[in-house]
Parts: sequence; C-alpha cells; structure tokens
Amino acid sequence: MSILGIRSKGVSLVETLLALAMVGVIVLLLSNLPNAFYLINKSKYISLAREIAVKQIEDKRAISYVNLANDTTFLTSQIEPRLSFLPNGSGVLVVEDCEPQICQNNEAIKKVTVTINWKDNGKEQTINIKTFIGEGGLNP
Repeated sequence: MSILGIRSKGVSLVETLLALAMVGVIVLLLSNLPNAFYLINKSKYISLAREIAVKQIEDKRAISYVNLANDTTFLTSQIEPRLSFLPNGSGVLVVEDCEPQICQNNEAIKKVTVTINWKDNGKEQTINIKTFIGEGGLNP
C-alpha cells in the first residue's frame, strides 16, 4: 500500500537505483578479486624468501668465526626445502672477507650475502640480504 492507501504495482525508482547500486558493488568486488589474489601470493613469496635468507644468515652466525670460511653456496631445495614453495626458487649464499673500504683497520669481519630468486607471474623477483659477522660476535 502506498501513503494514499492505493495499492501500487511495479517497482519504484528508488528500489531500481538501489538494486543497480548493489549490482555495481558486486561487479566491482568481483573485478578486483584476481588482483587481490595476486597481491596475496606476491606477499607470501616475499615473506617466505626473507625467512629463508634470514635463516641462512642465522645459521652462519651460529658458526664460530674461526670456522667461517669464504665460500659460495648455491641453495637448492635439498639444502633449503622451503625453496620448493617459491616458483623456480633458487638462492646463493656468499661468505667473503670484508671489503677494505669498510674494514679499514683490518678487522676480523666477514661479509655474508644471501640472494633468493624466484619467478612470480613471469617476472624475476629477488631478495638480497647482507650482513657482517665479526670475530667478537655472537660466538667468539
């Protein structure tokens, strides 16, 4: 019943506009879903790559400085199983002497660099973390 007591048949203009607005919101949400899923996966891969790199650095920090030799280790899924969760995931861990520009007083310091690579949506992605480990560090 309407305000005047007359029964009306059909749909009012306000009801039509509300229905169109709801359909528009639903279409907008559905059109953004693929981008949202892409961003969620990208964030997950970046987080995992950082976790892997930090674990590799912490493993090197756990070694006594005397036993920390200069070397290059290619990380594979056998060495770091979580690399298999990254699409085409691989990594490199490099331990080298401190550069003379940084260690000007011949300090006993090693530079540790971990680089994790993967492909995300056909694009090459890289996380690169560097740190220094000194003779008087965590395990003197």
